[in-house]
Order: sequence, then C-alpha cells, then structure tokens
Amino acid sequence: MRSSLSRLGPFTLGLSVVGSLAGVLCSARPALAQPAPSSTTQTAPNAPGTSPASGTTPGADASGGLGVSGAATSQDGQAPAPTDAKPQPDVDVSGTAGARAAGTAPPGAAEGRGFMDTRLTWTFGDDDFLHKTGEIIPLSPTFSVGERPQYRLFFDNLNSRFTGRENLTHLVMYKKLPSFINGLTTEAALVLRFDLGQLAANTGNLNSALYDTGSYLRLFYNTSAKEKEGLGFTFFPLDTDRFRLGYLYDLSWGGTAANINQSIFPRLQGAAPGAKLQYDHEKFYVFAGFKTATIIQPEQVLNPGGESEVETVRVGETNYGFLGGAGVDPHENVRMDVGGGFFQQGKFDLEDVRGKSVYTYGGSGRLVVHQNMPVPQSVDFLLYRNDPSKPLILFKPEKYDPNQFAWSVSAEGALLQQHLKDFDAAGATRDQGAMAGAVQGVVRAGYLRVSATGIYRNLNFVVRNVPGFIPFETLPQSAKTDPELFGALAADYHIAAARLTPGIGGGFQLPATFRSEFSDGGIPAQRVIVVRQQGDESILPYNKDRTPVMQARLAMRWDISDMFALVGWIQFIRDNNGTLVVRDPTEGSASLRVFQSPNRLGAAVAVQARF
Repeated sequence: MRSSLSRLGPFTLGLSVVGSLAGVLCSARPALAQPAPSSTTQTAPNAPGTSPASGTTPGADASGGLGVSGAATSQDGQAPAPTDAKPQPDVDVSGTAGARAAGTAPPGAAEGRGFMDTRLTWTFGDDDFLHKTGEIIPLSPTFSVGERPQYRLFFDNLNSRFTGRENLTHLVMYKKLPSFINGLTTEAALVLRFDLGQLAANTGNLNSALYDTGSYLRLFYNTSAKEKEGLGFTFFPLDTDRFRLGYLYDLSWGGTAANINQSIFPRLQGAAPGAKLQYDHEKFYVFAGFKTATIIQPEQVLNPGGESEVETVRVGETNYGFLGGAGVDPHENVRMDVGGGFFQQGKFDLEDVRGKSVYTYGGSGRLVVHQNMPVPQSVDFLLYRNDPSKPLILFKPEKYDPNQFAWSVSAEGALLQQHLKDFDAAGATRDQGAMAGAVQGVVRAGYLRVSATGIYRNLNFVVRNVPGFIPFETLPQSAKTDPELFGALAADYHIAAARLTPGIGGGFQLPATFRSEFSDGGIPAQRVIVVRQQGDESILPYNKDRTPVMQARLAMRWDISDMFALVGWIQFIRDNNGTLVVRDPTEGSASLRVFQSPNRLGAAVAVQARF
C-alpha cells in the first residue's frame, strides 16, 4: 500500500510555492486588494471541471443547466430578448455556483479574423493517492503534470462536452459583407479546432487533433428596422454537430460527434453536413433544418453476373435527419422552447430483419423562469464568428452587484422513440421509448452564488446513440432496468478585494442499470450491469445491486489578471460499483468478480490562461 504522505509530498511543496507566490504578489501589488465598488467584475480562466461557457466548478453546468441548443437560438447564436426586458449579455453569464472564471474578447476580433477561444492549462496533481498504481481501475499514476479524465466529476459541465482544462484553440476565418440585394447580409466562417493535447500525445491520429467544428455560410434578410429580426439561412458544408435538439448539453440529441460516441447516425462515415432556416422576432423564433449522413447499410441488388438472383451488399447510402422547433417569450421573465426531429439510422443487418429501416424520432421542451439573469445556452451550440463590430466574447466577465438578487429556474424534458428489432419476436420490429428530464436552479445574491441540479435519464436514453442497450434491439420483456438519478448542490463566494473565489460542491448519482433474473440451481438469482454512459459499464457480482456514487470538491481560485488564474482543488469520490476479475482462491483456475476499493481522494493545482 503506497503511503498517502509519500504521494502528498510533491503536492504539498506545490501548494507551498503557490501560497508564497500569492503572498508576495498580494503584498507587492496593493492594487489587487483594492476595495470593491458596488458592482465589480470578475475575470479569469475557468476553474477545474468547468464549462467553457461559464467556467463553473462544483455545481452543475456552465449555465445553470438551462442551455439553449444551436437548433433553438437566434440568428446571432442567442435567444431574442423581449423589447421591455433589461439589456442582457450576448452569452450566458449566470453560471452555476463553484469557483467561477471568465475571460476577455478573443484575439483577432478587431480585424474579424484569426485565432480565438484559446485555452491553456498546466495541471499538476494526482486523482487518487490512496492506492498504488494498478490496484484499481481506472489507473492512477502518482503526481504528474497533465489532464486526467478522473479529474472530471459527474456533476461537472453538464452544459458542455469540455472540462475547462483542455489545451486547445480555434482558428476562425470570418467575413461579413452586405449583399447587392437591399436588406440582405452575407457571412461565412471557416472554423478549425486545434486540440494541442492530442497533438502532444503523438498518436499519429491527425483527425483527433485538427478538425472542423462548425464552419458555415449564412444569409440573413432583415425584415424590419430592428437589427436581429429577420430570416436567416445557415449552410453547414462540413458538419452539423452544433445543430442539435435539446437545451442542456447532457440531455441534447441529434448531434454528429461520432468520435465521442455522440452521433445520432450509427456507423457514420465521414461528417454530416446540412442546413438550417430560422426566423427571429423579438418575442419568438421558429426554425427548421436537415442533416445528411452516409451510413454503411445492407442493400439488395441483382447478381452482377447476369443471373436473376438477388444478393445483399453493404454500401454507403445517404440518410437524412430533420429538425424543427420554436421558442417564445410570453413575458420578459419567462421563456418556453420546444423542438422535434426525425432521423434515419440506416438499415438492420440482423438476419431476420435485414434491410428494414432503423430510425429515431421524438421531441424536447423547456420552461425557464428568470429574474436579472439571461436565458442560458451552451457555448458548444453557438456559431463562431469574429465580427469586428460585435465580437463573440466566449468568456464574458461575471458581474457582481452587492445589492442585486438574481435567479433562474428551468425544467426540461425529452421523449424519444427508437424503431428497433423486437428482441422477443423473430422478424418483428417495434418502437422503444427513451426519456430524460432535468430541473435546475441558480441564485445569485451579491457575491454569493448557489446552484442545484436534478436529472433523470432512463437506460434507453443513456445509450440512445448506440441505439439500444443491445445494439439495434429492444430490451427483453423479462429484463428489468433502473434509471439514472442525479442530484448536485454547490455554492461559491467571490472575495472582490483579494480576487479570490472559494467554492464547494457535491452530488450523488444512482447510475442506470440493466438486470437479468434467473434460477441458479433452483435458487433465484440476479446479475446487474451498471451503465454510467455509452461504453462505460460495470458487471456486478451475483445478487449485488447498485449503490449511490458520491462525489465532492473543494476549490479555490485566485484571479491574477483578466486572462490568468491560479486554481487549486481537492476532491473525493466514493463509487462502490466498480469491479475486478480475480482468481477464485477456492478453485485456483476459476475467475471471480469482486468489488474494488470504492474510495478515491485526489488533489491538484492548475495555472490557466483563456483568451
């Protein structure tokens, strides 16, 4: 057993150096400790486990979990505000509680071109110094520099695919000009993401290090004297992952990111281009669009030898996805959104249903009630644009007003139907339901912020992109499942004079399960499979059931400048659903599945820059 003190040595030294540096700079730079005015601005890169949109730590997602999908935003990537509403920021700045960060306008914005949304993080720590490397899975090496998947807790970044600790940047070549047609504006953007972490990994896979992330062409016809009111037509020549249904990122669907198991098109070949038509009014919006995807599927053709026999070949064929939706502001403090879609997913290649169509259809809806906070949205759904007149500021500073009380509450639901092979009937197909829901709230009172999140997802929704727990098949009627249940609570407090933001957060999760019941020698027995997400499963020992997963984090961030921050955190995880296969000591050669040690204690420090 590796001593915890031996693993804490480098970490303790790192914290001592950080503390000394903070003390010296604070004493040498009195400007950092100036009394805060009535409304101060906090700017810094995101804290560990934070979303690119808001930079929150323990809590939930980047925007209080009230995200608006790219399929349901206005022509500039945000929801239209009522005419009588107070001016609202271009992006969500409400966030959830936790050590928060923001940033500055992207470079190149003044010229309308260049790199933007650059994130650089130096992280030093250990996600588990209670166990020797190799004792439990996932593996945890000793203290080292670099990002680790285990630093991300399940309640982090529900409104983004990113942790906030990536090393990446985006090259955005953007141009906007008025058309020769009165009232029509033309714009286009080439958007490339450079994942510097993947480049440094030296895997040789260039596709994972450099790829398109939302290049587009756009026409906007202004229908009134108001700048944002009109009809927009957006063309995606390469990929449409940013064009989704749903609002909170973890409940979104219809994406095309196959490399992270988030493609609605199984067996997708290449990317999925498409287009979107949207009308924006100050009080409402309406949109419709489509995607195309090449999927390998079986097709029946005549024998090429000239005989009249039919044979089956597997070829890449075009499949379509159709999306539509609307949103309305019936009151300046109320937003209602709804969206739906239908997606072809190729054809079955199972013997008794080969050649029949696979498809998914369904809808999502959301209700938001808010006061002094904008309707939030995920930065992962926005169009990147370097507009010289209105630059996209991804890391907008958090504004604190000691005399202001602000809050936001949202409820979201999604219901899908997936047309799959009937497991219990040969040659038959039927629809299988997938459901999810979320309730979230954020309160900001002066410098204090508190957030709470609750999520429900049944097993079919967790594996919606496979599709099905058994690929392309419904669940057996005799099988039983448990839904995923999740809850999190977090709080932080901004100390304006010292530029410090301590935060604390924690949550519990009952993961989704698939269980089978049978008779073992005349004695009833069951086997449970815990499904955390697509591709992340644990088989439990006989007659053992799932147990709650508990996670917590204590964090502190010190803002050194508008783009630079020093962050430290300690986290604890208890997950007694992990198992290992060992040799049965009573039989020697037989294998036995047992629980592994459930507790993990980790800590790290990070130096972050976001610009």
